[in-house]
Amino acid sequence: MPSDLSSTVIATAAEQQRSRLALARRLGGLAAEASNLEELFRALHDEIARVMDATVLFFAVYNEASQTVEVVRQIDRGVEHPGGSFPLGQGITSEAIRTRTPRLVRHWSVEGPVRLLYGTESGDLVAPESALVVPIMSGDRVLGVLSAQSYEPDAYDEGDLFTLSAIGAQAAAAITRLHATEQMALEYERHASELEAILAGMTDALLIVDERGAIVRLNRAARQLLCLDSASLVLGQPLERQRLEQWPLTAREITAALVPVVEALRAGSSVAEEEIELRSAQRRILSVNASVLRSPTGAVQGGVIVFRDTTGQRELERLREDIFAMAWHDLRTPITVIKGQAEILLRRLTDGDRDRKALKASAAAIVKYTDRMADLIATLFDISTLEAGLLSITPWPVDLVALVHDVVDSIRTTARHRIRVSARQRVVGDWDERRIRQVLTNLLSNALKYSPEGSTVTVSVAADEHGATVCVSDEGLGLDATEREQLFRRGYRAEGAQHVKGAGLGLYFANGLVAAHGGRMWAASAGHGQGSEFYFTLPLPTEEAEPARMERHA
Repeated sequence: MPSDLSSTVIATAAEQQRSRLALARRLGGLAAEASNLEELFRALHDEIARVMDATVLFFAVYNEASQTVEVVRQIDRGVEHPGGSFPLGQGITSEAIRTRTPRLVRHWSVEGPVRLLYGTESGDLVAPESALVVPIMSGDRVLGVLSAQSYEPDAYDEGDLFTLSAIGAQAAAAITRLHATEQMALEYERHASELEAILAGMTDALLIVDERGAIVRLNRAARQLLCLDSASLVLGQPLERQRLEQWPLTAREITAALVPVVEALRAGSSVAEEEIELRSAQRRILSVNASVLRSPTGAVQGGVIVFRDTTGQRELERLREDIFAMAWHDLRTPITVIKGQAEILLRRLTDGDRDRKALKASAAAIVKYTDRMADLIATLFDISTLEAGLLSITPWPVDLVALVHDVVDSIRTTARHRIRVSARQRVVGDWDERRIRQVLTNLLSNALKYSPEGSTVTVSVAADEHGATVCVSDEGLGLDATEREQLFRRGYRAEGAQHVKGAGLGLYFANGLVAAHGGRMWAASAGHGQGSEFYFTLPLPTEEAEPARMERHA
């Protein structure tokens, strides 16, 4: 019989071991599903409570660098308490961590009064009578500690200590995984923050699309370009031709241009330096680059599209082309004349020709066309500096009325028109006299050029407390509404002016000079054949002393 009893005890012990190991394996599966340490604690408690007294359960992780025990959660008689932290000390928990050895306490009041509740209980302090304390190990490193406690003495035995140690091993794997996941999450968050900062600081518009061609991310520049501030409904939807009506009206043109780029990405092809020209509102040129995003297996996962507004760059390139074209076209005549007159002059001097009148005429022609060539080169240079934003003005007190009279007098001697000045008062302001002279000369020259001989051109000057206004009116070709809208574009010439020699730069440059002074220029006309009026304003100082500078002639 004793042998039979012994066999039964051994069999029962083996069954308990298998049961406990099965518990540890089952717990390992539950722990693998935990997404954070709090969920892991609850899984530990539920499973431990099935096989032993878990009236009190304590779970903490250990920070080796600071030697601090950081309590995840504790439960005491069914009430869960939040975690806290304490430095590594001399208590039983600290001892288990320091020695890396599990500890079994069978009868607390006999073995020594040691508290394990860390102040979570309320009311009278009641200490547990028995406890299990197990360090959670990963190799030689202590990751944390797990402790089950009971208010009854002799609640645990060596088998319970073995079971809790096995459960602790499963917890170690879960803690390692959660730490790795947390580290990855922190790294991802850091990279995401860096990406957001980069995207926010980019002046280029950037879109990220998925394998369906749907926009999944875009920066502020792209949102503004695509007018999506109040129309985010297109996000997450594939960029396809049949969906264009869902886009804001102002963005449909660029969206339609985007479709073939997205189709190329979905087909696995990148796009390099493709230009898109937009004309619906104002002319804009965009340079587009698109790169395919692939998975590690090579499958297309979407793509990145970057837009760069190259309108200004293209305009400067066009300006250079226009300047070279105009220089070549307009400089040929004076160069030819200068060369021809110089050859004539040289031949006459070589032959001993003493005809002073003929020699003077050749020399005068050389001087005249040299001046014309110099003026043209200066104009081309001024326009290039205007386009590049480098045009400078030098303000100085200028009497605008006196300047108008001076310009008119210099032109009147060769004009075949009547030129009248209407200005009752002296108007003085701080302007660049040379630049304003250029503006006046251009407007007067145009008025004479596009008006019939014998007609009248009138220049009037008026001023109020805000600024001075100059008007040059003629009785010439006149303009329609469409021509007035485009009149100040570089290189533009009205239809009625095509037969008159010119490059279409004068008004463009004059308008730029006025704008550089803080003023504006515009034109008015009743229509073709009814003459035109060109106005420009210049600001005046607003000080109370300023009216004294606008004196009426006696």
